[in-house]
Amino acid sequence: MQETTKKKMSIPHSLTIIVVVMLLASVLTYVIPAGSYDRVVNEAGQTVVDPNSFYYVEASPVNPLSIFNYVYIGLDNARSIIFVLLAAGGGLGIVLDTGVFQAAAGFLSRRTKGKESLVIAALMTIFCLLCVPINLNTFIPFASLGVLIAASLGFDAIVGVSIILLGGAVGFSCGAMNLSNTGTAQQLAELDIFSGMAYRLFCMIPFLIATILYVLWYAKKIKKDPTKSYVYGAKLENNFDTSNIPEFTKAHILPSIVTALGIGYIIYVAIFKSLTNQTSTTIFIYLGFIVGIVARMPINKICQSFVNGAKGMCSTAMLLGFAYAISAILTAGNVMDTVVYALASALSLVPEILQAPAMFMMHVIVNFFVTSGSGQAAITMPIFIPVADLVHMSRQTAVLAFNFGDGFCNFILPHAAATMGFVGAAGIPFSR
Repeated sequence: MQETTKKKMSIPHSLTIIVVVMLLASVLTYVIPAGSYDRVVNEAGQTVVDPNSFYYVEASPVNPLSIFNYVYIGLDNARSIIFVLLAAGGGLGIVLDTGVFQAAAGFLSRRTKGKESLVIAALMTIFCLLCVPINLNTFIPFASLGVLIAASLGFDAIVGVSIILLGGAVGFSCGAMNLSNTGTAQQLAELDIFSGMAYRLFCMIPFLIATILYVLWYAKKIKKDPTKSYVYGAKLENNFDTSNIPEFTKAHILPSIVTALGIGYIIYVAIFKSLTNQTSTTIFIYLGFIVGIVARMPINKICQSFVNGAKGMCSTAMLLGFAYAISAILTAGNVMDTVVYALASALSLVPEILQAPAMFMMHVIVNFFVTSGSGQAAITMPIFIPVADLVHMSRQTAVLAFNFGDGFCNFILPHAAATMGFVGAAGIPFSR
């Protein structure tokens, strides 16, 4: 009787959820009238919409039976993230096989026994600060490290992913120094880049406190009763062995130093130079092979570990391709501009005190159609900035509404690269 109940409560696979959203997107191309704005190149060389040029066009609905035609387009659009994930999976796969991460996690758990809450709070704060200038997607490959740390502290994989994903989400979504999102939006709003930074940094404080408290509440709940875990009884696709965490020995010192230097170099390049996807890919490959060499792994073992690590990211890569196909379907149906036009027209009807929250909610809606932050800025800001001027809303407020609307719902949407990337890299079913 118990087994029957469990089968009835079976939760769909992550890919199932994405395919359903793809079907929904195709249906929307029949429901929403097709429309378009003219695109122009502004003085900064950016391609943006002309806010006064909206017009309806001939409908081009996407047949639900043809949705898989757009998976290749999705994979192509997500290729830069996919390449980084495959290389990072390979490089970190070597590091994992040396046992360095496992031994370090065990060392941390033994030294902080009874202070697990402080460890979680400290790590979430670190990743929050790291993601102020660095794109959160950079840290997707570290999902396995978060899971290992959480397991060594006696928590589940949800806590492990949350340490990195949700901690980083606060720093990234508040947009204090996010060049691709905030920088693009402020350029289009004709504001100084990163102006208003102090207020956005202030916003991080209550968001981070609330996030840490929620994760700690969940962590304490599942430590007291493991059956309360959202992944209790679930078979994780990337099942990291945490049953026998090794002692940290002298053999782990040199690989640990190289690993720390590699991660530190990624952070240095991201803050002081320009961390491109090509640079990230290169660093992760070098990191893996150098760690393998200093750990005295045989070359065949190093190569096998690299390939196995890359294999572990393949399912995540495919999920991202399917997720990006959703945006391709909506673009083919010419409905994204119509949605933006309708939302901008509706804003003037909202009471003045609610206009800023309403603009935030509008960006949440647009983010369902366009999950790329810079892409969303290029479509919405040239339209919403004149609207903000008309309703006497400051341009900084309009940018903040974009920051929050584009940022925070990315960690709920099933087709957002960050969420799907993190849960996929950790092997957690999205539905959990």
